[in-house]
Amino acid sequence: MGLIKHSVSFSVATLLSRALGYIRDALIAYHFGVSQVTDAFFIAFRLPNTFRRLLGEGGFNAAFIPVYAKDIKGGREKQFLHSVFTYYTAVNLLVTLFGIFFAEYIVSLIAPGIRSRPHFEIAVFMSRWLFTYLFFVGLSSFFMAILNTKGVFFVPAFAQAVFNIVFSLVIAFCSHWIGFYSLIAGVILGGLAQVLFNIPSLLKADVKLGFSLILDKDVKLLVKRLLPSILGFGVAQLSFFIDTLLASFLALGSISYLYYANRIFQLPLGAVSVGMANSLLSALSKGEDIKPTTHLAFRFVILISLPATFGLITLSDHIIALLYGRGRFLESDVLTTSLVLQAYALGLTFFSLQKVLSSVFFAKGDTKTPVKASLFAVLSEGIFGSFYAFVLKWGVVGLALGTSTSSLIGFVYLFWKARGETILVGEVLKLLSKPLIASTVMSVFIFPLKELMSKPSYTAFIIPFGMLVYFFSLLTFKEPLSLLLLSRLKSFIKQGAEP
Repeated sequence: MGLIKHSVSFSVATLLSRALGYIRDALIAYHFGVSQVTDAFFIAFRLPNTFRRLLGEGGFNAAFIPVYAKDIKGGREKQFLHSVFTYYTAVNLLVTLFGIFFAEYIVSLIAPGIRSRPHFEIAVFMSRWLFTYLFFVGLSSFFMAILNTKGVFFVPAFAQAVFNIVFSLVIAFCSHWIGFYSLIAGVILGGLAQVLFNIPSLLKADVKLGFSLILDKDVKLLVKRLLPSILGFGVAQLSFFIDTLLASFLALGSISYLYYANRIFQLPLGAVSVGMANSLLSALSKGEDIKPTTHLAFRFVILISLPATFGLITLSDHIIALLYGRGRFLESDVLTTSLVLQAYALGLTFFSLQKVLSSVFFAKGDTKTPVKASLFAVLSEGIFGSFYAFVLKWGVVGLALGTSTSSLIGFVYLFWKARGETILVGEVLKLLSKPLIASTVMSVFIFPLKELMSKPSYTAFIIPFGMLVYFFSLLTFKEPLSLLLLSRLKSFIKQGAEP
């Protein structure tokens, strides 16, 4: 149960961070709506934000944690940490400076469709400033990897919430008098606060950072694993760039629609699958058995991701209206963004399970297989996204649907490569059956309720009601984890009632 405990700790912190992130995004939507400014900002912010995902939620953690955990046991923690910190910081700084100096070419590469449009210059200007955030988020991601190895999951995950708080305050109080410059200031000041928030936990864990140019065998092993690991997660992150590139050729606002919808889609994906993937990687790196641990991870992820998929599809219009539907965010923007969210939601479970399987391969030192899976997924996203968006003329909704299609392809490839070593096809189908039925029952209840309670504000009531219906449906079908949770709740209440 330690796996679930760490995963829940990470997930709670990430959930809080994402909730605060929606406040930030709601403020952006309120003050700037869907416009040239938002398209330019989301293009500029794409690069450092992707770097955060690449390091904080994937590539670096996957390579660093197993080696660092081994060195802690062997008493070589200090030397290894000093060497890695030195080279990591140097590379991070060089990448940041590269982005600042070559921002115009980078924006032209990831969004060629806006090259001849007025907001191209705004996107380049913003990119030069926002690349400074890349350095801050790189340090924060490094601190996350250290603390995760030490068994600390809440604080580094909540550091992103600190970023969102500072960013939101800057937008709320400064946007009316400095305009889009408030977006730039919010990112930079939030990034600095995010780094500083990790410092007390590092000190409490007795982590001593220093500088050393020594390249011993463990540092070389890290680099050997890091390059394909980052390549693998980097290929996965190309998904965002493909969407941005293709969307830049669509109508103005398409990039913004993708961003607003993807932010909501990332809530269950980030809070559940990333938390479980990091916890699974940590557990397997410490020698726990692969098959039963992976089976537990699959069960947990399916239990959460399936109802989230059904809920996002059923309530997408209400959710978008509740979070963004005010100020300069128009009713037509709500409709388009909700359709994009529905298309993204179709791939949620496959994305989540793909992250779990990737962590299993990384824990075994196999970094090539996840790279190939990500490559196949990205290639399929480009093909299917282009087909849906431009051939079938589904526009920005087609791009999101292409992303969901790619998640299925990536998962199937990883599952096939595992060949029953982690979990069998029959076991997956068995794990899917009860949550699938319970999710369907939940949707049957909440759809008419949504039509009856048509105001978006009622979504705050409908969502917890749907969660209760889902949970009691699982209990009715005697789903093991839900029964265990009920047993723990009864035990907790009983202990609280005793004098």
